[in-house]
Formats: sequence, C-alpha cells, structure tokens
Amino acid sequence: MAVILCGGVSTMFRKTAVGVVVVVAILAGVAFFMPRPSPPVLAKLLTVYATVAPITVHPVSEGIYYVSGGMANSGIIVANSSVILVDAQMFAPAAKKVLKAIAQITPKPVSTIILTHSDPDHVNGLPAYPRGLEIIAQENTGPEMQEALQNPLMNTTATPAELKDYLPTKTVKDSETVVVDGVTLQLMHLAPAHTDSDLIIYLPAQDVVFTGDILAPDFSQYPGIHLNKHGSSLGWIKTMQALIALNAQVYVSGHGQPLKRADLQERLQIAMSRRAEIEQLVAQHKTLDEVKAALNDPPPKGLAKMFPTFTETTYQELTQQ
Repeated sequence: MAVILCGGVSTMFRKTAVGVVVVVAILAGVAFFMPRPSPPVLAKLLTVYATVAPITVHPVSEGIYYVSGGMANSGIIVANSSVILVDAQMFAPAAKKVLKAIAQITPKPVSTIILTHSDPDHVNGLPAYPRGLEIIAQENTGPEMQEALQNPLMNTTATPAELKDYLPTKTVKDSETVVVDGVTLQLMHLAPAHTDSDLIIYLPAQDVVFTGDILAPDFSQYPGIHLNKHGSSLGWIKTMQALIALNAQVYVSGHGQPLKRADLQERLQIAMSRRAEIEQLVAQHKTLDEVKAALNDPPPKGLAKMFPTFTETTYQELTQQ
C-alpha cells in the first residue's frame, strides 16, 4: 500500500506537480552552481518545496510505515490505542500531510513522538502536532534544540515561541527498553555518531529498526558526521557494528529507502576503508587538500554540496582542526 497525498487530482494535481518540478529545479541550481546558500535563503526555498511536494506512505511491517517526500523520513507505528511517530519533519506543511496520511491509515491519535536526533529536518515540524504529546529523545537532543532556538542562523524554519513547547519530555542516556501503548521499543544510544544525540529505535517483535541519519542519505555512500554536534566517525563505526549485530529484517534510515543488513555491512566496510586511508595520510602530515588529492576525492555534487564530506570531517576529527 502506498498512500500519496499531493493536493488532489486534475488541476490541483498538475499545479502541485509543476510546483515540485520548479522548486526542485531551483534547489538543483543552488546545489550545483552556487556556494552553500545562507540558512534564511535555503529555508525559504525548502519551505516552498515542503508546501507543494507530495508525501508517500510505505508499509514496512504490520502496523509500521515510513513516510517519504518531506525533507526527512518519518516513521509511523500503530499501537494499541494510539500512534507513535518517529521524527517530526522540518516544516509544518509536511508535518500536517503526515497527520493526514496517518488519518487514512487509522483513526488513532498520535500520542508519542520519538526523535532520532536534533537536526532541524527531524524536529522543526513539531509545532504542527498537538501540544501535550510525550516526546522521547536522547538526553543531548533537548539542549541542542534549545541552542538552536537561541541562534537565528541555526533555526530558520520554526520560531522559538513554537518549539519551546515541544522539547523532549522523556530522555534516554544510553539504552533503555520501554513499552509505549503496548509496543515494546529498544531505544539505543551507543556512541556519538552522526551527532551526539542519535537514538536508535528497535522494535524486536517486528524486527524493524529506525536509525535516523546514522545511515547516510541517498546522495552519499559515506556517513554524514556533524562535528559541531560532537559526531564521530569512530562512534559511527561502533554504532553501525551494533546495528548489524541486531540482524533486523528492515533498517529505516532518516532519508531514502529502507536498507537490509547486507547494505549496512557494505557501507560500514566502505567507511572503515576510507577512514583508514585518511588516518594513514594524516600520519604522514598531509594537508586536507593533499589528502583529497591522494584519495581522488571528487567534489560533492547536488545536495551533498551543502555538507562537509566524510573526508573533511574525518580529517578534522583526526587532526582536531
């Protein structure tokens, strides 16, 4: 089953489709031909995209779905009398589409939102959901959200007045098993990886894992590491090894399609090999440019231009620059 919400049919559908094409073309032009855009400019472009783009709901297992089409994936877990949501989208328009999609699946209300980390594309849509929900996150998520609230350049898609009412109500330090409305969830934080607020959601009965951005977006074979949020390539490797050890049937990432255990093994091996190469070159006192040249590191393309590469972040991590 795939539930697609795109603004109706006929004329409305055509307008929506044209809007998506136009905004995607603008974003592609920004990504390919310009330096990284300023946060306010990028936020305006992405807000338009979130308003017109359709979302699609994909079944994962019985009572479990993931949503694509926003700026990040969201997970839907249908519990006994309510719905548990994984990640809240970046923009209110996309979050409201998620709520409409949930209503097509079940009349049960959303009672709980679990955040996989603090990045704005996963948390800034929170004000679109009813107040008073239980919001579960790793203990570093709340402080990082508060820091973003105080820094306009870090928070361009939701206002402090909105987000201050949606800080986590329950936090997890390392690992904890919880039962939410009849659903058993293993919540795990193994080490700082993508960020220091990563939280893995494992449903052992259904053999499904929601990983957030520990698994890289589709545009990069290498993991994304946010050094500004104390992410770590070594922590990412440790976390990936733990994910693989779960031997789950499905791994739902923060972006892109779900993955299998073999996909994780391949990505882990690629990243470990590249990190070892970087480490060897750093030991030879190579500069970052020399490392990139030695590795034949191609310049990032498309949306990847907006983020530091794995080579850049690993080099900085190893040299503490």
